[in-house]
Amino acid sequence: MSRSFFRTYGFLSAMLLAIVLGCVLGALWPGATCLAPLGTIFINLMFCIVVPLVFCSLSSSIACMKSPKRAGKIMGTTLLVFIVTGLIAAVIMLFAMRLYPPVLEPWADAAAGAVDEQASVAQLLVNFFTVEDFAALLSRRAMLPLIVFSILIGFGVNLSGGADCLTAKVLQDMTNCLLKVVSLISYYAPVAFFGFFASLVATYGAQITAAYGRAMLVYYPRKGGRARHAAAHPAPRGHGARHLLVRRDDPDKFRGRGRQRRAA
Repeated sequence: MSRSFFRTYGFLSAMLLAIVLGCVLGALWPGATCLAPLGTIFINLMFCIVVPLVFCSLSSSIACMKSPKRAGKIMGTTLLVFIVTGLIAAVIMLFAMRLYPPVLEPWADAAAGAVDEQASVAQLLVNFFTVEDFAALLSRRAMLPLIVFSILIGFGVNLSGGADCLTAKVLQDMTNCLLKVVSLISYYAPVAFFGFFASLVATYGAQITAAYGRAMLVYYPRKGGRARHAAAHPAPRGHGARHLLVRRDDPDKFRGRGRQRRAA
């Protein structure tokens, strides 16, 4: 097995293997419900990291923009692309679910939820973009207000000095650190999925794996296609971290190449 194949499909294979082993253990051992905390730990860790990651990444990216007008154009284009691609994905999945439904028989024992009093349009808009207190921004339930607040902070830092401002550098360093934390948490994902599916099958029975299996047959081939495309079209070597290290470690050689190009 080549290194490129393992790099592309290694984590996905580990996830699928953990799910299969968890389902087998849950079907054979009813006491596998005790493994549920393994999955809960992973979910809680991801929920805890998402709020500071969204804030730092959005704020730092806007704060380091050289032109606020360019940042506004990029935000508008990003929002438009997000809406269009979201609509396209929704239509595709709607037809996919109609042609290949993940659940053949609806759950009859599902608890009915209570419906609160309907809010007005004005109140919905207020709750959609803002919260009553700063502490409410620290919850994943207020993700859109957090995004709005992060954008405002980013523009404030941009107008106060941009990328040369100390606050912008702190936000950028925090973003890099949080991304490293996400990478560390992702190593625990196979263990978490093993415990989660073992507990799920032990609680609801092996028939629940049929619904998850049908859903994964729709999702994972699409993800595998994107991975194959990325492997077949790698980034240029000049943009890689290894090439940048060569330039930094051997600046004389790099300057020599620049002089040869100018002479030609």
